[in-house]
Amino acid sequence: PQALRRRYFETKVVVHQRLKDVYEALLHAIRYPAGTSLIFVAGPTGVGKTTLIGRIVQQVIEDAKNDPMTTFGHIPVIAMETPSPDSGTFSWKDYITCALIALDEPMMASKITSNIRGIYRDDQGQLVIERSLTTPDLRRVLEKCMHYRQLRAFIVDEAQHLKKMASGRRLLDQMDTLKSLANMTSTVHVLIGHYDLLGLMDLSAQLSRRSVEIHFPRYHLELPEDLKEFKKLLRTFQRHLPLLKEPDLQSHYAYFYERSLGCIGMLKTMLNKALGTALEQGEQTLTPKHWEHHTEPPSKLKAMVHEIVAGEQRLKERGEDKHLQDLRAMLQLGEASPKVRLAQDSPIATTTQTEAFPKRRSVGRVGQRNPTRDAVGKETDDAL
Repeated sequence: PQALRRRYFETKVVVHQRLKDVYEALLHAIRYPAGTSLIFVAGPTGVGKTTLIGRIVQQVIEDAKNDPMTTFGHIPVIAMETPSPDSGTFSWKDYITCALIALDEPMMASKITSNIRGIYRDDQGQLVIERSLTTPDLRRVLEKCMHYRQLRAFIVDEAQHLKKMASGRRLLDQMDTLKSLANMTSTVHVLIGHYDLLGLMDLSAQLSRRSVEIHFPRYHLELPEDLKEFKKLLRTFQRHLPLLKEPDLQSHYAYFYERSLGCIGMLKTMLNKALGTALEQGEQTLTPKHWEHHTEPPSKLKAMVHEIVAGEQRLKERGEDKHLQDLRAMLQLGEASPKVRLAQDSPIATTTQTEAFPKRRSVGRVGQRNPTRDAVGKETDDAL
């Protein structure tokens, strides 16, 4: 049936090199946090972040099954999407409410202290959270749920909504709150979003030390390895299309790259729509008329690629050697490093730098001698 064939291709996950690299890096950071509280995964829109979340959730659950120390009440991982604020300002109350709903703690009533009321389950067993509850009350309930269920990872999609704050200082408070929640519950928080996430871990030195940043890049056809992988991916897609005759997608690789911007998520969405059209029309294979009808307009693609290139440039600037040279200069490492003037009260200020500013000699009043010791009496040879 058409519905089953469409469903098969929509749920088909093709593991490609970009997805594999990011998957392995993120899974290693979750398994071995080593003091890490926050993990940032940034990439362009449509690159495949939703597919990444699905595979990570599946693997973390599998790890819990194979762990002999796992208890029956253990909840390995929770994934949720950050709610977009209607008023333009991020709300912690809405965020924690969505987190509690995603967690769906069966014994949530037992996690509530005696002075907190307003969380219960109705006759159908659905969780009800009343609006009268305050944000601190909701946070205490969430902390208890995470602590007793021993979550290994809390994955948050569309995490760039956290930046919708009124000032930069409040944004730092946002990150400190997340770090505190992760530390108090021993749960690694994974924040996934587009390039707006860049720079959040650099808001403070403490936050930077407890955070990890992972880039989920797109493909670039100017790179030979990326071109080879992109063609290989198109061949895999055309073999899995549930049609009577296998289409030829590889020969149109330049067109697919142009309309997907090198993002596999956008490419998969385009093929899903083209397959639906072909099945409705009773076609035996896919032709250009099927996928050209479902591509994004060039004006929209232009705006998207402008945003993507800007994010890639920011990553490139963060990885340049200039920052390493500046670091060595600040630490006064290497003879070729430019000298940096430090404050005299700096713990690494040298003696040479201190002597470069000699003390000023005190000068007395005009006509008044400086205090000296005068000789008393007169020495003669008879005294010897």
